[in-house]
Amino acid sequence: MITVRTLGPVEVTCEGAAPPPELLWRKHLALLVYLARSPRRSRTRDHLVGLLWGDRPDASARHSLREAIRVLRRCLGETGLNASGDELRLADAAVTLDVDQLEAHAAAERWEAAEPLVAGEFLEGFTVADAPAFEDWLAAERLLWRGRAVEVLARCSADAARAGKVAWAAECGQRALLIDPISAAAVRATISALALARERAAALETFEAFAARLQDAVGAVPDAPTQALVGRVRAGRV
Repeated sequence: MITVRTLGPVEVTCEGAAPPPELLWRKHLALLVYLARSPRRSRTRDHLVGLLWGDRPDASARHSLREAIRVLRRCLGETGLNASGDELRLADAAVTLDVDQLEAHAAAERWEAAEPLVAGEFLEGFTVADAPAFEDWLAAERLLWRGRAVEVLARCSADAARAGKVAWAAECGQRALLIDPISAAAVRATISALALARERAAALETFEAFAARLQDAVGAVPDAPTQALVGRVRAGRV
């Protein structure tokens, strides 16, 4: 089984040990993660050739795909990756992704269990420069998981605040703001936690900095719930 940490700098283990170096080649790793994130963990060979080797002649591209399949099977075994016919399919238990674990925790509203999985952007620092179709997919995945990470941290902050753990609540909110500096949910979590910690000045400074970023980025003002929260902070009613 292959385990991949995708949130933050990518980390890969194969049966609990370091993977073969060729598994970490960019297009081999891209293929593995893409298949694991695909519907039914399955894609056709033509689709994968176009995704990762679209800049090459067809014969060369298909040879590269076959070599990538060989590398994946070294870790997964013959049953881990079905490559018969025109379709490649990963077995359900062949690859474990941290984002799948995060989704399971989020679906059950286990925010505290999900929080440690938020370690950075999806495939942070990873790129396949000569595969624009893959880069487009990667950009969409990063947007998806950025939003999910902010939700997890904001919910975790709210739970921590209700439990009286205001320092941790503020830390979770601030981490959410680092991931998305113009997220209303992130700034509200941070402001609430700081206000509960009796750090009213820091809460208001956080709001002012957020409002300036929002104006610079999209020419907008904070939404009504955020402004209402700040009004309560200014009035000392949090």
